[in-house]
Amino acid sequence: MNLRDPDRANALAAEYVLGTLRGRARERFERLARTDRVLTDAVRTWEERLLPLAEQLPPIAPPVRVWAAILARIRGAPAARASLWSSLGLWRALASASLATVVVLAAVLLKSAPEVPQGALVVVLAGTDAKPVLVASADRLSRYLSVKPVARVELAADRTLELWMLPDGANPRSLGLISATGVARVALPAPADDALRNIPALAVSLEPRGGSPTGLPTGPVLYSGPVQRMY
Repeated sequence: MNLRDPDRANALAAEYVLGTLRGRARERFERLARTDRVLTDAVRTWEERLLPLAEQLPPIAPPVRVWAAILARIRGAPAARASLWSSLGLWRALASASLATVVVLAAVLLKSAPEVPQGALVVVLAGTDAKPVLVASADRLSRYLSVKPVARVELAADRTLELWMLPDGANPRSLGLISATGVARVALPAPADDALRNIPALAVSLEPRGGSPTGLPTGPVLYSGPVQRMY
């Protein structure tokens, strides 16, 4: 674990915060961070970058049967105990845990380089089940939006995905077609901070090959998510 390289140290701090640094590597990082101010600051910076995502994404309640089974294994308690699930505090804790999973996934995908720009805009596009499928991100001064798939999308040969801006009180505006299997680079009409200033959310619709023939979504809206500013 070479921490003399600033980029490497920052990348390891990101992996530590995201939970992807595991086993002995995680233990060694924790030992070094206790006495290394640079590592401590890097960890704090990554935690602060993820906080806006945690505050803006809606909580997701996990299925009762899943957590009941987990608690039954840990505590040896019956899985169907009603009083356990009537606890408001428990549900809040479980919802927060599920939310954290979504936040972590978005942050991992943003890490295309060791240093994520402080002025990044992020959109986690999820389906009705709240599972992230695509993550869009851009530096606030960039004229391009990067859209990365994070889950498998099955498309018929004659269908494609189209990305839309959803302005308040106006019709959706197309940003173009995106890939279901690879990273797409979508052109914006202005720097991202200006182009998305009055755009609270983005959405993805299912369209015929070549895109919508009308300039508006013609197929079902598959995924959507709020525009989040990490600054």
